[in-house]
Amino acid sequence: MVGLYLVICSFADMTLDRALAIARVFDAHPGFRPVKVGGDPARIKVEPSMEALVLKQGVPISWLTVRRGGQNFEGGDISLCCGRGAFVGIPDGDGGFRYSLIGHRVEQYWLADILSEPAAVEEVTALFEELVIASDAAYGCVATDTGGYPPKPYLKFSLPGVYWLNYFGPAFLSAHPELGAVSGARMLPTGGSLVRTTDQAAQAVGYGIPAWQEPLRAILGEQAFRGQDGDSNPYLPSIEEHVAASPGTMEMPWVARQAKRTGEDQAKKHASARKRLARALEGRAEPVLGADAVEWSTSFDLPDWQDFAKYLTRKLRGDFSTAIGKAVLAVIATAPIDQEDSILLDTQLGTIRLHWFIDDTDVVDAYIYGSSQVQDICVKWLEVEDDD
Repeated sequence: MVGLYLVICSFADMTLDRALAIARVFDAHPGFRPVKVGGDPARIKVEPSMEALVLKQGVPISWLTVRRGGQNFEGGDISLCCGRGAFVGIPDGDGGFRYSLIGHRVEQYWLADILSEPAAVEEVTALFEELVIASDAAYGCVATDTGGYPPKPYLKFSLPGVYWLNYFGPAFLSAHPELGAVSGARMLPTGGSLVRTTDQAAQAVGYGIPAWQEPLRAILGEQAFRGQDGDSNPYLPSIEEHVAASPGTMEMPWVARQAKRTGEDQAKKHASARKRLARALEGRAEPVLGADAVEWSTSFDLPDWQDFAKYLTRKLRGDFSTAIGKAVLAVIATAPIDQEDSILLDTQLGTIRLHWFIDDTDVVDAYIYGSSQVQDICVKWLEVEDDD
């Protein structure tokens, strides 16, 4: 299917503000804004605006788009993930995964009859430029006559080709400054270069390597358009260089996802520990703390706190040796940041108050109120630790 394809790839830090900026670009060109978005098929009507729809949904966004249905179908794909984009993981053979960043994509397709409408082609040009700026793109193109398939910029491996409109982000300019001065080039506020290879989109067709492609191919080198052995193409900027050229988080999405899962798992464990503690305390008369109780306190890294808790269990026993003690220690070990709480516990050295505050992801501030004997036991543990 011959037509006009717009393709943009970005490794920018995708926030809601950036996604809204992309939506506003489509709203500024209502004739080229999708009428429906969503799954397969796209069923969500784009009304009253793309901006309003993105504001309602938020990110991530993974939409197929429809501008025109039926036999004269025109559509595309908008994929805006949280942070630096989507990713894939491949088993590394050692029980882990090797991850690759894919980034964000905006792809749109229009039928070939658009090429006979100069005003429409120029509006596509404006749409492309504004989307490049709004998404802080790493690469983009507007292509004609691609054999019925949109160009696929797998920037880790190869460039898809040279087209009527080409955008090369700052990482490309760092490697090839001449991209900013080649015939048809214009620098954009992003620090990248927009290169228009011919005056008319309809002229940017041909087989083999037409003359209008030669200036860019000479700058980039033919190896940039050919897949290489190994994990990446050394003739292209690395994904890390594209990421570094765009301000924002340096946390990769697989790290963020794992942290989220870890946090969710910890929250479940904490809720379970709270329930166990509540069951263990049912019907129990609360101990009374003596008026002569003294305070002992310090901060622990979580592993040290767990060792100290085992030490207290051996020395104080009482509630520490029952379901109550086990549940309390589980509550503290899984508690979220900034949680503060306390409990009265019966021990063989009398009643103590165990008070805790979670100062960081792996820091426990512990306060123990009890007899002078309890204080001596706590001090002795620190002395032993210091000797070690």
